[in-house]
Amino acid sequence: MSVFETHSEEETIELGRRIAVALPSRAVVLLIGNLGAGKTTLAKGIVSGLGGAPQEEVSSPTFTLIHEFGRVYHIDLYRLDTPEEIATLGLDEISIKTPSC
Repeated sequence: MSVFETHSEEETIELGRRIAVALPSRAVVLLIGNLGAGKTTLAKGIVSGLGGAPQEEVSSPTFTLIHEFGRVYHIDLYRLDTPEEIATLGLDEISIKTPSC
């Protein structure tokens, strides 16, 4: 396990880009934390580092639970309470439509 500490939005975005470069071609990154912890800021760096979208286009999927950026999906599950609710999102469809290496 690695622990990272950043001190600004820019540092957090840059950390996300560094994480993106180190990821295998198919990966799942889970971000867990309180509101305001910087999850979306880190996701901006990861998405932009993977070439999914410029960091300015990445926002928290508050109203739409899934944002698609090419082959990168930013999914927010915090408002869901049960496994049944998660099952209705069609996450299995996402893994099917992503290209294999």
